Amino acid sequence: MTKILLSTLLILVFTAPSLRAEQPSQLTVKIENISSDKGQLLIGIYNQAQGAFETGNEYTGDIVQAHKGSMTFNYKLPQGQYAVAVIHDSNGNRQLDKNFLGIPTEDYGFSNGISRPDYDKARFLLSGDTTLIIRL
Repeated sequence: MTKILLSTLLILVFTAPSLRAEQPSQLTVKIENISSDKGQLLIGIYNQAQGAFETGNEYTGDIVQAHKGSMTFNYKLPQGQYAVAVIHDSNGNRQLDKNFLGIPTEDYGFSNGISRPDYDKARFLLSGDTTLIIRL
């Protein structure tokens, strides 16, 4: 009886990967070309297209004091699809400022180097430790 129970347990452990806990992955976000120490960096990590890149819809993120040059941030996340947006909010009003034509007047960047907010183009698969470089 003990052999049958042990055999059944071993079969379950080795043949049912969905029963094993999935390890989180580390996402390292390196932000380059920060133009000054003024203001803050708004970092948003999004895991769905609906509401992506809108304030308050982040899966996770940070608001930190900006430092000229480059800065690096680490996040432990479940494996899946994500997109990252960064704004250098130089005046501290927690939004991307634009001129009267709608052209941004503050630096920003997205994952995959895209120039406009498009979740499908910015998304990437996080399936292990990953480093992203976002140039503002």
